[in-house]
Amino acid sequence: MERRRKKKKTRNRRSQFNSKIVIITGVALLLIYLAGSLYYTWNFYNRTTINGVNCSNISTKSAEELISTQVREYTLTIEERDDATEQIKGEDIGLKIYFDGGLDSIKKKQNGFLWPIHFFTKDDYEIGTMLNYDKDLLESFYNYLNCFNEDYVIQPIDAHVSEYQDDGYTVVEETKGNLVKKDKLYEIIQNAVLALDSSVSIEKEDCYENPGVTMDNEALNNAVEQMNHLVSSKITYEFGDDQEVVDGEKIHKWINVDSDYNVSLNQEDIKEFIDYIGKTYNTFGKVRTLKTSYDKTIQVSGGDYGWWLDRTTELSELTKAIQAGTQGVREPVYFQTAKQYGDDDVGNTYVEINLTAQHLFFYKDGNMVVDSDFVSGNLTKNYGTPVGTYPIQYRQKDATLVGEDYETSVSYWMPFNGNIGMHDASWRSDFGKDIYLKSGSHGCINLPPKVAKTIYEGISKGTAVIVYELPGTENYTVGSTATEASEQSNETQNDNSQTNETTQNNSTTSNTQTN
Repeated sequence: MERRRKKKKTRNRRSQFNSKIVIITGVALLLIYLAGSLYYTWNFYNRTTINGVNCSNISTKSAEELISTQVREYTLTIEERDDATEQIKGEDIGLKIYFDGGLDSIKKKQNGFLWPIHFFTKDDYEIGTMLNYDKDLLESFYNYLNCFNEDYVIQPIDAHVSEYQDDGYTVVEETKGNLVKKDKLYEIIQNAVLALDSSVSIEKEDCYENPGVTMDNEALNNAVEQMNHLVSSKITYEFGDDQEVVDGEKIHKWINVDSDYNVSLNQEDIKEFIDYIGKTYNTFGKVRTLKTSYDKTIQVSGGDYGWWLDRTTELSELTKAIQAGTQGVREPVYFQTAKQYGDDDVGNTYVEINLTAQHLFFYKDGNMVVDSDFVSGNLTKNYGTPVGTYPIQYRQKDATLVGEDYETSVSYWMPFNGNIGMHDASWRSDFGKDIYLKSGSHGCINLPPKVAKTIYEGISKGTAVIVYELPGTENYTVGSTATEASEQSNETQNDNSQTNETTQNNSTTSNTQTN
């Protein structure tokens, strides 16, 4: 029983002690609460932010001083390209703040007895303040920012086509530069200062002047692709031992690209090249050197034999070939060709006609096939055969030669100068000597039938016929009649030469054939 009484007394004492602890703790908490309520009657709650400034547990006056201090220490950082930065400080532009009672208003709305609730929560406030700065100072600092220094500024450059290189063209990437939109940025900085923003990014605010064309521009890339296609061409002209190569080195100088990236070939530039080919390799009508069968070397002028480039057609065809990206050897378009290229474009197959001797020689592959007397144009009647170098225009068997006062059938007709040609003259029994002076043809070379047949069978279209005079090779006695005929021959040569030149220049053909 005694033991039970002792246990009961112990429990009572413990209960009394716990009660005292509870009372003391409650009183302490109450005192803390009351103290806190009193404290937060005059101070802002814990974790209170006003206009971005931490104003926790301070009075309105202290908060005002803290905000004012931060304004005085305010710095605006301007973020530029290439990690460059510049700053404008509040003190440098006379930045000041004026309060309009907003802090007191927040404080009055704050219930001090509710401080425990707000102890662990965050309260953010924006109050009306009046910021003011010296506009002249701001403008002065702004204008002297390094980003406006001419030595520093890099102008934006559009993406564009590169210069031609051995491997063609590429797209050159645009240069962003760092040219600032000055007026736009100034307005943004003014607003940033009034909002006490800590930084302004020129890039993010889109205040840089940007290139108008970037390297991913579709039209630009298409243009480069087209240009590379053009310069990929390699067209080789072969003129005997000489070559003219049309490749990227030439073609890139002929390419035009307009502002809309339309690619074209400059026809005037290509024409200049075609004219160069014509001037360099045309042999049409040139003076030729001939070592005659009489072992004398002479100059033969006149005639229409030789290479004659069709410049208009070749201009069109070369343009098409470049546009197709052609690679290979190209034969130009000619009005007329010759046997071979080079100074000697006649080769070793030709007919040599000596009007003075009234004798001709036919050489094929360097070997004389036949030589023979003939009868040429009647000098007395001004039908003299013109001198010069001519190509055989065509061959025809059993032709009928028709003139104003005749119609003659021949077996072998080989025209070389308009309506003048070589043919058999079965009606003649004699050839050579001075027959041509008074009884010559209308301009053609009259041949013995067998000789005409031999030449006809060995000759082909385009073979050169070289007609000349060689004083001292006459095979007849030169008298007064011959002299007169010779003078008439000179007049006839001039007239016929002019007539023939007109015929060639106008590309006309007469239906009249001369016997």
